[in-house]
Amino acid sequence: MYALFLIVFSNLLGFGIIIPLLPYYAENFGANPNEVTLLMASYSLMQLIFSPILGRISDIYGRKKILIFCLIGSAISYLFLYFATNFALVLFARSVAGLFGSTTAIANAYITESTSSANRSKGMGLIGAAFGLGLVFGPVIGGYFGGGDINNIDYKTPFFFAFIVATISFILANFILIEPKKRNKQFVSMNFLDLFKDLLNLFKIPSLLFLITAFFIVTFSFAGFETTFALWTERAMNWASKQTGYAFTFTALLVAIIQGVFIGKLTKKFGELKLLIVSCFLMLLGLFFITWSEQNLYYLIIALGTLGISVGLGNPSLNSLISKNLNKNIVGASFGVIQSVGSLARILSPLLMGNLFYFFGMNSPYNFGAFLMLFLLF
Repeated sequence: MYALFLIVFSNLLGFGIIIPLLPYYAENFGANPNEVTLLMASYSLMQLIFSPILGRISDIYGRKKILIFCLIGSAISYLFLYFATNFALVLFARSVAGLFGSTTAIANAYITESTSSANRSKGMGLIGAAFGLGLVFGPVIGGYFGGGDINNIDYKTPFFFAFIVATISFILANFILIEPKKRNKQFVSMNFLDLFKDLLNLFKIPSLLFLITAFFIVTFSFAGFETTFALWTERAMNWASKQTGYAFTFTALLVAIIQGVFIGKLTKKFGELKLLIVSCFLMLLGLFFITWSEQNLYYLIIALGTLGISVGLGNPSLNSLISKNLNKNIVGASFGVIQSVGSLARILSPLLMGNLFYFFGMNSPYNFGAFLMLFLLF
């Protein structure tokens, strides 16, 4: 499991490096806010299509092989970003990254097969911490190499660094990762009709329907923050990629601390469902507080800190609850379907939140996200 931690960390480090740069990179090629959010949505669209397929393939051929395949694809996508000369090529690069962006589903399947039910949240939290730490240091690196001058951002160096990190992830996966012993080795059909039936069956189970709905709403609300925050800080705080990268880092650091240190103990004391309820309440407060934070760094720190704690509590709790309700023969395919639900949220959220930002003001995405979390909280 610790080998998977290192792999996920290095993979998300590369992903985190480009987060604070993509909006500015797109605007550098003449993209408007709507097109910037389309850039984010293209990644999720490809995840939506290919995550169940790659998850199903991992059920048949093993988690390790498909994880390596995805890591190689991620490295290639960073090269495409490095050599991009217009917005269309940037859009293509992000689509390639989304095609191979099934590492979350495969890592969750790996943990499901490598841990007991009692330790599931702790395992999910450890992997969540790897995600969080990758997003802690990634934006710092990307922001540092990008520079603090909004009129003179260096894009090429961070993208090449992300490629190197992705290559390291592939090497680690190839040499130190061990295939889970619990993996069900029976034949699983690759028939697309069977795949569609599996998706429908997930939605027919009441407990899973609720959890998947919660997963969609949480992802939709937080994705609205992720895809508009750089644009918000540019206007509200006059920040460049360096400062925005630090802000993402602060939030991700809290996520990593909660998931890596506290989630196991908190789950044993309170249970996943209570932690999920607290997470929804904190995300509501965090999103709403951003709207009070224009030109006020202290308020913004409170808002970002609240969001970080919310994600730290909510993600492993949701993943653990979901894993306990899945058909064990098709764990990879099931998590692929669930990741597709998250991808759908990340497609729809940037499109809607980008338009809200563009037509109704920079605070409107956060007000709408807070409303959705209030609905989910009830």
